[in-house]
Amino acid sequence: MTPRLSHLELTTMVTHLVRTRGAAEALTELRRLRPSLCSHGYHDTLAVFAVWAVERLVEADVGDTRILWHPLTDLRSAEAWWDAGTLAGTEAHAGFVASTRALPSEPVPFEHRRTTVAA
Repeated sequence: MTPRLSHLELTTMVTHLVRTRGAAEALTELRRLRPSLCSHGYHDTLAVFAVWAVERLVEADVGDTRILWHPLTDLRSAEAWWDAGTLAGTEAHAGFVASTRALPSEPVPFEHRRTTVAA
């Protein structure tokens, strides 16, 4: 089992990947590494949230140090988009589950997908 990443390690890694390879590749790498993101191991919905949060901040031209300390990059912030029962569920651990709390007009975390470009 991969050891649990600290907030600093996770945010630094995701920020670097988003800046250098894009959000879809950052998510692919998190899914490949499957680091423990909570007390029960890897959590795919939280991985998607972490990439989405960092991407929003990068797109807003927030610097790396400020990203590290921004409240949005705290995984507990996911509770603004999902209820506790959903986050604790096996479905949210195994794969991305859509937000259960966002209002229709709010930005919502989404699963970044790699696109293939035809040659």
